[in-house]
Amino acid sequence: MEETDRKRRPSLGMREITAVGSGLGTFILVDAIMMYSAFERNIMHDNDTNLVAQALALMLLAFGLGGFLAWKMTGFMRLYGVGLMCGWTFLTLFSLGFCTGLNAGV
Repeated sequence: MEETDRKRRPSLGMREITAVGSGLGTFILVDAIMMYSAFERNIMHDNDTNLVAQALALMLLAFGLGGFLAWKMTGFMRLYGVGLMCGWTFLTLFSLGFCTGLNAGV
């Protein structure tokens, strides 16, 4: 594949933004489904459960699948993998680790 000049490269387009946004949205949806039951058990029923399994599954999804897609694939799927990893980072920072199970022991 031939490299293009920096001046001739197209600017960030809607396709790239949609790919990263799709990965981010997919991760947020999976996170909401996985963590809803754990939050309901912990808050509504006063049952102190361990969230390590959910946290590991979410990290595996974000960095396992997302990293694989970003490393091995091209085009839309590469940016989709970056979106998965960005989704984990965004939810961890935004919720102080509650949504990704990082502060389960606190």
